[in-house]
Amino acid sequence: MIQLEGRNPVHEAMKQGTVTLLKVERGSETEVKIKVILDVARKTGVPVQMMKKRAMERLSVTGRYQGIIGYAQTDAQWSLGKVLQETGRDLCVMILDEVQDPHNLGAIIRTGEGSGIDGIAIPKRGSAKLSETVHRVSMGGSLHVPVWQTNLYPAIKMLKDDGVRLIAIDSSGKKPYYDEDLTGAVAFVLGGESKGVNPTLMSKCDKAVHIPMMGKLESLNVSVAAAIVLYERVRQMAHKK
Repeated sequence: MIQLEGRNPVHEAMKQGTVTLLKVERGSETEVKIKVILDVARKTGVPVQMMKKRAMERLSVTGRYQGIIGYAQTDAQWSLGKVLQETGRDLCVMILDEVQDPHNLGAIIRTGEGSGIDGIAIPKRGSAKLSETVHRVSMGGSLHVPVWQTNLYPAIKMLKDDGVRLIAIDSSGKKPYYDEDLTGAVAFVLGGESKGVNPTLMSKCDKAVHIPMMGKLESLNVSVAAAIVLYERVRQMAHKK
């Protein structure tokens, strides 16, 4: 069960039929999007609790609940092993090495869901965790994309044993990302906000590619870098067909 805060994440979860309970701040039920959500709740039998503002503020973790909080079951429960077994030759996952900002993690999950990835691996320590902020920023993407909090190295071994290529996205890469074949079974490895991909993890990768920078800055925000590479893969996959 996860707590979703804000109209858009709750609305997305309602469309997917995963919400089991709604809590709505009194006075907010007249707002257009909340009215739409409540209409769906009435039709589908989702219980609604009307709450005072102070009670909602106590419940909220993000402080940006926009008058509504939903509680949902997620369908993103597949293990890495099951994903490897079921997905086939076009599997795509991301390995995030200590991405600590929950807004970045949420944005990557949102982009990942939109681009069709099969899951995201994050370390048990030194990383942002799945939280209400992550769920809100992902705009419902966290309901669909498995996020595995795991020891990265056994996960990497499992991927490599299954024939998945590991491609690091790092400024040290010799080839630009668009000159690399990003199709087929691939795991993209991205480093955290300040350190990049650590050397030990880099040594496990089959390739390293970079995103060319035309200005004076050395790198992009990690969520932007993830979006660029994922949608280059989408482009290449479409062209390949």
